[in-house]
Amino acid sequence: MRDERRKSNRVPRTARLRYLALALALMSLSGCLSGTRSTVGTSERSTASDSVTQPLSSTETRIRFQFVPVRSVAYDGFALPILSPDGCSAAVQISSAADWTTLLAAVEGGVPDAGQIAIAPLCANSTAPLLSVTGTDLLLGRSSDSQGFLVESPRLDGSRWIGKVGWQGGEPTWLIADEDVNAFAVLGPSGEIAWCHRKRNAEKFALTVKRGDLVHEIPPPEDGSWFAPSFSADSKFLYALRLRDGVLAACAFPIAETISTSPIISTDLSWRADARMAYQTLIPLRSGGDASDPRLYFFHPRFSRIAVWNPLNNHIALTSPRSAAGISISDGRMVTSSTDQLCVEPAPVEGSATDPKRTTSIVDSLWIPLGRGAGAQIIVAHPRNGSLEISRIDLDPPAK
Repeated sequence: MRDERRKSNRVPRTARLRYLALALALMSLSGCLSGTRSTVGTSERSTASDSVTQPLSSTETRIRFQFVPVRSVAYDGFALPILSPDGCSAAVQISSAADWTTLLAAVEGGVPDAGQIAIAPLCANSTAPLLSVTGTDLLLGRSSDSQGFLVESPRLDGSRWIGKVGWQGGEPTWLIADEDVNAFAVLGPSGEIAWCHRKRNAEKFALTVKRGDLVHEIPPPEDGSWFAPSFSADSKFLYALRLRDGVLAACAFPIAETISTSPIISTDLSWRADARMAYQTLIPLRSGGDASDPRLYFFHPRFSRIAVWNPLNNHIALTSPRSAAGISISDGRMVTSSTDQLCVEPAPVEGSATDPKRTTSIVDSLWIPLGRGAGAQIIVAHPRNGSLEISRIDLDPPAK
């Protein structure tokens, strides 16, 4: 009976494809990077089989780029890798049988049948074997720092722990290991950690923020629950999603010596939301701005594209239609991804949406930005039949 229930709750592969294409993670599609032929041009866009240097001319300035294959890794077909800050390592969920109730840390959620993580070197030793991470019931977390990356572990007693794994692999160090359900943890740029937690028999999540030895508790909103805490890149705001009576809202808490239990501002994202929508809005994202950016980057469920919310004026900027991931680059531009292309577009303007005519496709297939590498590099990934092709895009390569 338990096996039948777990099987019915598990996310079907076709449903995952549909969900990720619309919502964000784009994690279980097909395509392949084959060959490393170098091509230079001014009008033809690159395909997934090219390593390319060419100018882009859809914006006011021009940019050259080079597309360089790095390596292929196995992965679970769902969770996108987490990069180290220098872009030289990627934590990869190489296997997982987690169902939706487990992903959402729901009351009826069970322990995954298996969950294994490994670390893929991406720089000078990109051909080296994967580094193993000890444990078969681990779920990849949401963020990393120079010391390591977060993992989560549903336990046999129904609790859920949060740990951290060093970039050399090995066993997790457990940061939160108690009798509660602790989930959706994220690291802050100044060493903070925030996560959602609830008692095992409770449905509503509270928020906890730990900064050094100080712990701040934010109780569940009235008749609602918190999801997916995030820190602004400039360390000035704590963000969280509030789900209450079907209304999903993004909320901002200013970070000072103490953190208020009530947000200073919020914006509604959907009036027909559930926990899955809250999950897809932020948790799979590998997007964001630079270190001075106070804004929240997320997938907007109402507009079906990446959006940027400024809590200082409550304005939202929308990227081009169908964008499902996006990373800011220099000179007021972004690299964005959809199901059929990776492109460069202007940074969105608050109160408006980017016209698709202002985008320039650089790869005519699904490539997902994972984060930044050294200098002006972007690390991108291309899912294909249980493997993940990882490549590096140098946005300003040396002239030949």
